[in-house]
Amino acid sequence: MRLFPAAVVLTLSTVLSACSGPQSFCTLEARASVQVRVVDARGTPQRDARVTFTRDGGPEQQAMCAGAGTQGNCDTWVTEYERPGEYVITATSADGQRTARQSVSVGEDECHVLTETVTLTLPD
Repeated sequence: MRLFPAAVVLTLSTVLSACSGPQSFCTLEARASVQVRVVDARGTPQRDARVTFTRDGGPEQQAMCAGAGTQGNCDTWVTEYERPGEYVITATSADGQRTARQSVSVGEDECHVLTETVTLTLPD
């Protein structure tokens, strides 16, 4: 009759484990807080724009060119990684004559920031 207590324990452990909440598994990747594209009024990418940002009213910082591009030939810029907060993103044309600005709020979940994507359009 020792089989009965073992069966009860096994059954209870199976049922109780099914009642536990969902488990989340975080990845090791680092996610950009904000991804930025800069275009002109016709939608043409402005790869030589200068992109800066502030977070939570802090000092202005230079955004980094994402991917294989280099400063001056960039398709997408990124701000900090894994930093939630209130961002103000500013793009300035290479000649310094045109500027676009947008505010964005970046949230987070239990693992990462929730990356926001911004497209800034430089006026003609």
